[in-house]
Amino acid sequence: MAARLLAAAALLAAVGCGSSENQPHVAILAPAWIDADIPRFEQQTGCRVDLRVYDDGEDLPAIAKRRETDVVAAPVPRGQDAEQVERFVEVTLDRGVKITIPERLASAFHGPRRPAGSRGILWLSTHRGSGDRRCIGRWILYVTPR
Repeated sequence: MAARLLAAAALLAAVGCGSSENQPHVAILAPAWIDADIPRFEQQTGCRVDLRVYDDGEDLPAIAKRRETDVVAAPVPRGQDAEQVERFVEVTLDRGVKITIPERLASAFHGPRRPAGSRGILWLSTHRGSGDRRCIGRWILYVTPR
């Protein structure tokens, strides 16, 4: 839980807060582990990203509706190809505390590691938010493989 909160705080700090309400934006609902360079996207497009983080097992359609989300990084059903895949490792910290983190972040932690599987997402437009349509389209193009 603490690792998830730290990851969410880091993502929110990277995204930035307090942008002008008149600036075009896109509201995104994604897991804390997404690997997208949000500041670069904002700089390249002039679109502000409003990132909302979810936990595994949450009711994504209900959250997307309630929070007026434009784009959801939805978990991939078995047998379907993902647009973004992240591999995870379990790291055992001091006193036997175990955390599961993206493999790309594991070098920041000391302790025994073991593979912990992978997770994939699909980027889906919800047509429920109030984001700028151009920003929504640009985000989808930015994060999906060509």
